[in-house]
Amino acid sequence: MNRPLSTRYALVYPDYGIFQIIDCAQDEPDAPLPGHDDFSVGERSVFLRSFQTNLRVRLDLESWRSEPPTLGGEWEADHTTVITLPSGVIGVSELTYGAQHDLLTLPAPGRYRIRIAHRNRRLVSEAYMALFDRFDDIRGSGFAAAKRDLEGREQYLAQFWPEP
Repeated sequence: MNRPLSTRYALVYPDYGIFQIIDCAQDEPDAPLPGHDDFSVGERSVFLRSFQTNLRVRLDLESWRSEPPTLGGEWEADHTTVITLPSGVIGVSELTYGAQHDLLTLPAPGRYRIRIAHRNRRLVSEAYMALFDRFDDIRGSGFAAAKRDLEGREQYLAQFWPEP
């Protein structure tokens, strides 16, 4: 049975509604900004577009020996591409918010296929906007707690496996 070699997750701040999966040795963005697209791909990185700008989202990272099974219908969209990872150590750039390094280490540097998927973007966006109707004081503890409960519900998945 094909199982992931390793898995990790991180809560990511989508600065200006985007974040980037990077190789930690080459953290300069080489992918174009995604604009209205869900994803954009460069030679060594991938931008992902979120519906959030004020909530952290969950990013699951998986390393596989070979192509993982097809994703189920609970994922709203997915895209598979190929990128080169000079160190094989994966991180996330949150643009002006900073970066998270050493989130996932792949078996070796090289070219990898990466399947990226997302879910719950619209659901979380609508729930966040509803908080402004529910709470009179957006600086109060009730609003802050409700906002914190939404963090991580918008989810992204990045599955890596060696390019055949």
